[in-house]
Amino acid sequence: MIPTFTIRPRDYVESHVMMRSPRELPRPDWSAGLALRASTEIAADRDAAVAERSALEASRTDLMLTGTVDDVADLDHRIAVAKVRIDQAEMQHAAAVIAEAKTKADHEAEQTRRRALRKQAMKASAEVGRMADDYLAAAGKLVTLLAQIRERERLIAEANGNLPDDAEAVPPGEPFNGKAGTPSRHETTVEQIYSGMGDDRRPTYRKHPTTTFTPSVPEEPHKPLSARVYLPGLGRDAAPLWGVRYYVNGEPR
Repeated sequence: MIPTFTIRPRDYVESHVMMRSPRELPRPDWSAGLALRASTEIAADRDAAVAERSALEASRTDLMLTGTVDDVADLDHRIAVAKVRIDQAEMQHAAAVIAEAKTKADHEAEQTRRRALRKQAMKASAEVGRMADDYLAAAGKLVTLLAQIRERERLIAEANGNLPDDAEAVPPGEPFNGKAGTPSRHETTVEQIYSGMGDDRRPTYRKHPTTTFTPSVPEEPHKPLSARVYLPGLGRDAAPLWGVRYYVNGEPR
């Protein structure tokens, strides 16, 4: 009796073998179906196909003595299909091994890049720690300087609020960052408009005045340096070393 095997590989092979000319053979796609199958799984399919073919070939001698021509032809067909399965598994296994090796190499290369990046970041983190200490030292000097500037800004503001007669305002010392305002105004222009021919057959014109209104532009006062500087403290709950953080539409300014 002919032994029977049931093998269901994921890449199904038709139950018959079709012969094609070289021009009709499709170009192989090495990536098709390999992404979800490991080389070990493909190797198991190949071993099962090899076992099936061996068993079928071993039964051929007895079938030649006891079977019909159709039985032998059917057996030969099954042997041929098993060989196709073996060849297909061999090719898929080779491609899967290559793909797995590439995936492993890519993963190792990516891990090497990440380790190098982290090493650089750890060095940068230590440098930031040292720089944070430098910031606190530099900010302390700035706080002292800003306090001196604020004291003088207050003196200038008090003097400008109590100027003697015919005295100009005291300049802020630093470059002015405000904006001078302009008052509203009316401007009248006169246009000559043709009104026809006069008695002397000469053209006559009449005056048409037009008044244009320009609204005022409010001035923007100078903002002192000490009021513009903000020096944050370190840590979530640390108080600012100097100044107040302003927010516009939720964004710090």
